[in-house]
Amino acid sequence: MQRSFTYKKILTGSLLVLTFVLYQSLSSIYLLLPPMLGVLFFSFINALNKEDLPKLLLVMLLLLVFEAEKDFLLFSSLVYFTFIYRFVIPRLQIMISCKICLKIILLVLAYLGFILFSYVLSQVLWVEAPSIDWHIFYYMFLEFFLVINL
Repeated sequence: MQRSFTYKKILTGSLLVLTFVLYQSLSSIYLLLPPMLGVLFFSFINALNKEDLPKLLLVMLLLLVFEAEKDFLLFSSLVYFTFIYRFVIPRLQIMISCKICLKIILLVLAYLGFILFSYVLSQVLWVEAPSIDWHIFYYMFLEFFLVINL
């Protein structure tokens, strides 16, 4: 006799959020742990492509945790990722047929584009600009190997 657990998706999502919050805290302490922005970006794209609302809400929650932990403006990553998904990705998919090349370009857009977007937004709203250091390239390199599998 097999038993099914009714709230398996809810429990899995809650465990994922808890693990991500702990990981973000550790990545703030240890600079060599990437913040997983690229992985969240590709999860956001996959959730929108599949029209999976629970997964999309979960990724949005994780993006808000990322913003709070890294001192970005509230909802800035959601606005940027939605803009990229709606206007940039369709054009890139038409121009580039190589899947790995497209993932590399999207990962660079996720990191460097979001930093540039945050900088422009901070200048417009007269708030403190985000700090940029060499670790961003290290994060992109590490997350590339994670994103290849998504």
